Amino acid sequence: MEAIDTKVELQAQIAWLYYIGNLPQQDIAKKLGMSRPTVQRFLNLAIENGIVQVKIDHTATTCMDLAKRLKDRFHLAECEVAPVDEATVGQVDLLIAMSSGRFLEQTLRAIGIHGIALGTGRAIRSMCHGVSRHHLKNFKVVSLAGTVASDGSFNRYDASLSLAEKTDGKYFILSIPLVAEDVHDREYWYASRTYTRQLSNYADCHTAFIGVGWVGEDCSLVQDGFIDNAAARQLVEQGAVCDVLGWVLDGEGRLLNQPINDCITSFKQSILAQRPVIGVAGGVHKHAAILAALRGGWLKGLITDQHTAEFLLNSKT
Repeated sequence: MEAIDTKVELQAQIAWLYYIGNLPQQDIAKKLGMSRPTVQRFLNLAIENGIVQVKIDHTATTCMDLAKRLKDRFHLAECEVAPVDEATVGQVDLLIAMSSGRFLEQTLRAIGIHGIALGTGRAIRSMCHGVSRHHLKNFKVVSLAGTVASDGSFNRYDASLSLAEKTDGKYFILSIPLVAEDVHDREYWYASRTYTRQLSNYADCHTAFIGVGWVGEDCSLVQDGFIDNAAARQLVEQGAVCDVLGWVLDGEGRLLNQPINDCITSFKQSILAQRPVIGVAGGVHKHAAILAALRGGWLKGLITDQHTAEFLLNSKT
């Protein structure tokens, strides 16, 4: 399996921003969380390695163009697209993890950052896995969704503790069921001190990162013990396409008119929108789900793969 050279990819990214995007080196340094001399060194390497010629010869530039088009199309504040070719088509999850991890690193270097909010899931856990050590003062990592399954177990894909340990921060999990027993039980949790305290913690966050799930047999809601396959099949029959923090959406990104959405305890869309929410997701099986989340206005940013980006741009808004 061909290795992915992140240094070469970074050289191409910086070269595109400087020579095509016409950004000053100081602005590039600020955007990528590095010093101006480091930017200059990468530009020199890009020339030495033949990336900068008459054109910038790297798939990263294609992906940067795709990202710009996605931002324009779906009114996104941030977008990163991981390059995919014949050699790496089987590594989509890894590629997205690398791109999202790099973006998270840049976010953690932002001046005055006090907190990051996280959803759960494999993509979010993978994003946090490769993050380097940071020493951040009074830093919070805040969970956006209930982490308790119906059997009382905790979601093994909650990455809040992992990121908190890497940033010297405190982690605040939402230790309530993702799916309440009924609407009255949900209102009890919404009124609880645990929930209201988490709302306050979210207000201190710089950015939120969430996964985007598909709905069907053996989807994440099933694997994490929140619903069974019979319930998943029924949701699909009613038009379910997407799962965002447990909220089940149709193809237009609207809440499905089904009992499960009366029981979800995650932050509502109006609350999530108080901070930039970046979706981390890709792969063919999630194409329709990501499109639904974008159509519904759930995301202000997206980190995905090249093939998914092309699908989204070729779809009807």
